[in-house]
Amino acid sequence: MVAETLPRLDYTAWLSSVAVVRRDGAVMSWVNAEHPGYPYPEIAGYLLSYLSLDGRMTAPLRNRVALHLLSDLTASGAVGRRGIEYVFDSAMVLGGLLAHEANGGLIPDPRMVDRLRQYVVERLTNRIGLDGTLENAATHWSQSYGCHLLKCVISLTAFDVARGSDTSDLVAQLLDDLLPLYEGAGDVGRFHVNAGSDVTYAHAHCYALEGLLVLEGRGRADLRRWIEGGAAWLAEVQQAHGGVPAEHDSNGARMGAHADCTAQAIRIWACADYARFRANIERGLEFLDELSDSGGIRYETGSNDINTWATIFGAQALDFAAQGGNWKCLI
Repeated sequence: MVAETLPRLDYTAWLSSVAVVRRDGAVMSWVNAEHPGYPYPEIAGYLLSYLSLDGRMTAPLRNRVALHLLSDLTASGAVGRRGIEYVFDSAMVLGGLLAHEANGGLIPDPRMVDRLRQYVVERLTNRIGLDGTLENAATHWSQSYGCHLLKCVISLTAFDVARGSDTSDLVAQLLDDLLPLYEGAGDVGRFHVNAGSDVTYAHAHCYALEGLLVLEGRGRADLRRWIEGGAAWLAEVQQAHGGVPAEHDSNGARMGAHADCTAQAIRIWACADYARFRANIERGLEFLDELSDSGGIRYETGSNDINTWATIFGAQALDFAAQGGNWKCLI
């Protein structure tokens, strides 16, 4: 299976609609008339990566998204929201722009992509998760130097391949710093959000595993323990209805199931060991099907937010369930 032959399923029409991609190219976080979403650069990066799997046929739509992202870069070359520059978000946009460029997309000034990559490299080298002031920056999963940042290796290594650079030292630092956040008991384990917390946020745990799967695919041979143990933990906590609870600590689940981490888990199971986790994949798809609404996927049971990133991950979960997982396509 290669990226160019992956079938696009019915979520793609909603993801390409004007409700999700505004006419100016901004990508909305979710669609809900009673609870409007907001333009979300990180998710625009995911959408570029996903639509790029279709090759040049999606280039016109992607061009609008890419141009909006590039026009919105900060003076330091990053992307962010509400005055805060996020290293993780910037890395996801970098990955999207690289996929867009590789599949016939327009990048008017490639130096802007280089600048974006430099921002990510400099901040990660200095163990910084964001630029700006937030109350919970030291502890909240998305605001700290935590396990989710392992996913940044996807765009960093993609840039190395596309441009001939070398971030192997930075990748080694990330592994040295962040693999110790994994707590394992036998063949099952979970990533804590950061060094100061016992909490596992399944969304971030999955991000870490996605990064490790791509590194393994690129030839690193010593990551199976974390990949298999982390995938087994997701299977262990999956609920009877198929959803994966969003947050855990040493006492168990602390939140209900969310669509995003459930869809991510399906992709991870398909990449890690499709045969072993086949039943988990099928139950997870049933949960996502229950949340499907108006062409997209709602964030969780009881929510009317048709969520863009959950739909992107869910669409790829369907692809992987049908065709088998492929680390080269992981978004």
